[in-house]
Amino acid sequence: MNKFYSLNGVMTMSITAITNVRVFDGSQLSSPTTVTMQDGLIVWPKLETGSIDQTVDGGGHTLIPGLIDAHIHLSEDTGVLKNAAHWGITTLLDMATTDPRLVDSQRNLNGLPDIRSPYHPASAAGGPSVLRMGFPETSIVARPEDAEAFVERQVSFGADYIKLILEDPALNPDTALTPAAAAAIIRAAHRRDLRTFAHAPNAGSFKIGIEAGVDVLTHVPLDGPLPEALAQTMAERGIVSVPTVLMMKGIVDKFKGMNPNLSYFPVDETLRTLIRSGVPIAAGTDANDNPLAPHQLAHGLSLHRELEEYVAAGMTPTKALQSATRTSAALLGFEDRGVIEPGRRADLVLINGDPTKDIRATQNIEAVWIEGVRVR
Repeated sequence: MNKFYSLNGVMTMSITAITNVRVFDGSQLSSPTTVTMQDGLIVWPKLETGSIDQTVDGGGHTLIPGLIDAHIHLSEDTGVLKNAAHWGITTLLDMATTDPRLVDSQRNLNGLPDIRSPYHPASAAGGPSVLRMGFPETSIVARPEDAEAFVERQVSFGADYIKLILEDPALNPDTALTPAAAAAIIRAAHRRDLRTFAHAPNAGSFKIGIEAGVDVLTHVPLDGPLPEALAQTMAERGIVSVPTVLMMKGIVDKFKGMNPNLSYFPVDETLRTLIRSGVPIAAGTDANDNPLAPHQLAHGLSLHRELEEYVAAGMTPTKALQSATRTSAALLGFEDRGVIEPGRRADLVLINGDPTKDIRATQNIEAVWIEGVRVR
């Protein structure tokens, strides 16, 4: 239920061949081969030698698809996009920006990650997104009847999906979207074939999102581990988790002095429960440089650290890599990326090592291409 847009970037007409590389096919590495690119797309297997304009020696290294960070926040500084590209991240899912013009100014930039966005998030009156984070009052959905107008406004901006800020009404009765309003927003988005993402920082908000029919739940609870029954329901319904483990641990580090009950335990235990229950997981960081955010996290390297957290919690290195490539693309509705196949976007990362055995190998980056344009 996601709209698909092709990226109208600046293409090169030349044909580039990356020789002597082992290709990650989604589950294992191939024997050494050649991958070719033309007009921003993969045209592998190799063409006749005479038609190749440029050859890059892969040195026997590993070629993986460009990485997808399924939860970031854009910055006025496009340097964060460059840093993300430097670390092999070729697709960024913004999770709400106060000014639509910022999103539009950073879309479709040659040699920089592809940007998707919901523009403004839906929230209740009196919530922090309006009072503290600077989102407009038009993003408030006070009643279910307000849902259509909110979704239509985001669609008018060009939203790729819809985001909701969920809180537990039992904990925050004056600042939480009502379950009825949340369900109405999700129905309005689905009528337009748009996926829905929900900010959910506690078990109560997870429950509301699941019952309302949300597609993706971001974050993990800080108030206690997610109950196994809720994780199993997520798995049964195919609800995707974007855990943002590093962000949640960063919040714990920042505020545990004021709240001694905060600890890493709910974060780690929830992640283990999600993995054990078979909940589909897409890697995301919540990277941002906003001083008003509860924790700032640099774009780029943080995604690789996030994958390390998944492996530490029991995910295999292959599954962790899939969570930022093939699995993430499939879960989020991208049909043109996430795997190295003919006709897919030439978003590629050349790394030294075997990430199916050691996920830290993704950090040993030799080269990056975004839509066929070499950026590192």
